[in-house]
Amino acid sequence: MLDTSKLVVLRAVAEHGSIAGAARELGYTRSAVSQQMSALERSAGVSLLIRGGKTVTLTPLGQRLLEHTERILVELRAAEATLRQSDGVAGRLKIGIPFREGPPLMSTALTNVRQRYPRLELALVSVSDQQGAEEVKRGRLDVVILSTFGATPPLPQVGLRQWILGCDRLRLCTPLQHPLASLESCRIEQLLEEPWVVYQNHPLGNVLLGLCSGAGFRPRVGATVGDVATALGLVGVGWGLTIAPDLTPGAPEASIKRIALDGVDAKRYSVLVCRDGEQDIPEIAAVVTAVHKVTARTFTV
Repeated sequence: MLDTSKLVVLRAVAEHGSIAGAARELGYTRSAVSQQMSALERSAGVSLLIRGGKTVTLTPLGQRLLEHTERILVELRAAEATLRQSDGVAGRLKIGIPFREGPPLMSTALTNVRQRYPRLELALVSVSDQQGAEEVKRGRLDVVILSTFGATPPLPQVGLRQWILGCDRLRLCTPLQHPLASLESCRIEQLLEEPWVVYQNHPLGNVLLGLCSGAGFRPRVGATVGDVATALGLVGVGWGLTIAPDLTPGAPEASIKRIALDGVDAKRYSVLVCRDGEQDIPEIAAVVTAVHKVTARTFTV
């Protein structure tokens, strides 16, 4: 019978494309990973890996086994969740939140959870939207709320269970005293000569560049930042314009004006994520329920 621990190693090797990468992720030595893979191949009776220097790829049979591995791990997690049903809501959860990115959904929900379940310890971890799903998939976080940007909701990732909590539109944000602040809406083509607060290493950076490119210009950069809260702060002191989700609070909100962008369908989707199969663990189920209870009061679009 196949050993599930070796299947986990196979998955890590496939995702990193190397023995060394899998070893770093799992905290093993490279020798230990190689031995696990050799033992798995002997057990299976077929070759699963194509070794080429420092890189490793899966054979067609190895790829098919990997597909089964994901389903096996989901079922194992679901079985463990079933066994824990009688324990009640207790223990410890690590929850990832993109602090300062908003909306302030998790703080309200998690306060309710702490009050209702005093035996449950909640540890909050700052995490970016880009890292959040991977941290959950690897088991380093139990639950995460993250944001994705686009005209349509994101598709679920293999091995993860996700809930779309709601969405809010992207708005043009201007200083309160800017001439555009008197408008209720404008088109991106009107902003050719404006300075911009742009995003670096953030999904909104690509959205902003795409909007400007579609309008036939490159943004004139006044500042480059890594998060929405900082961008809104700079807009408030007159450093330039930016785009931001409607529900991400400004600092202070009275210093900026949010304006609809005509013809722009992009939205920010807030997504709750855990590992597939773990959604029925009492602690995680309590968090999921609490978040959903406050969602209707938070999202209006």
